[in-house]
Amino acid sequence: MPIVTGYEDTPGGHDALVLGAQLSRLTGLGAVVATVYPADARGLAAVAGDPRWIPRAQKVARARFARARAIIGEGWGEAEPVFAALGPGSVALVLTEYADEVGAAVLVVGSTGHGLLGRLAPGRTVQRLLPMARCPVAIAPRGYRHTLSTGVTVVTVAYDGSPESDRAAAVAVHLASRTGAALRFVTVAETDDEVAAARAIVHKGIASAPVEVDALADVVVGPVARVLADLPERTDVLVVGSRGYRMMRRVLLGGVAGVLVRTARYPVVVVPGHS
Repeated sequence: MPIVTGYEDTPGGHDALVLGAQLSRLTGLGAVVATVYPADARGLAAVAGDPRWIPRAQKVARARFARARAIIGEGWGEAEPVFAALGPGSVALVLTEYADEVGAAVLVVGSTGHGLLGRLAPGRTVQRLLPMARCPVAIAPRGYRHTLSTGVTVVTVAYDGSPESDRAAAVAVHLASRTGAALRFVTVAETDDEVAAARAIVHKGIASAPVEVDALADVVVGPVARVLADLPERTDVLVVGSRGYRMMRRVLLGGVAGVLVRTARYPVVVVPGHS
């Protein structure tokens, strides 16, 4: 179950690369760095039937992977990453199909939009990829390569007692146990009147955590998406559940998960609601 990072030689791709390397190093899982063609304006799709396409694509891939090595250096730890050149095809479709093929634990991508430094602003690839992915998708906020902390000490899961949040909690438990991080369950009460009910829900989440993982519980008051996007206590990774919209042709990210993907100041792992 490797950590698969979708990589292109762009700022967003570099952010994803750094997050993917960090997750691989801290969890001890294998690292795969995958680049998809055509992923730029070179027009490679038009010549995909030309036998010269493969060596051309491989040449570009080698240059990208050399750049990836230079950026990360020893950041992957002891495990040597696998580099995979994929395509041609839609970046989102090719990446999700490849993640399925190799049984990815997490698929990592960068924020490709133009949000403020330290904020997510997903571009078209992220918006298309999320509804198709069958494994958790981690999105690095813009500029993550500059703001990265040395480790993951707190994995936070947004918990509301729903089946989606139970699936998110299972992924968060896995990340916390692999990295040695504390696991923080957060339930949001939108008003003071909802605090008591929120406390009952968050303690249900705590009860599901294995005893060998340090688990904390918090209830935070305020608008759900806004609060989760900027939690007052330390959070290195936020894990959220999301319903799947696999059959939709046009994707408009909405709801809490969609707002988080656009506004959170830390990496967000979106766990699909479908299997």
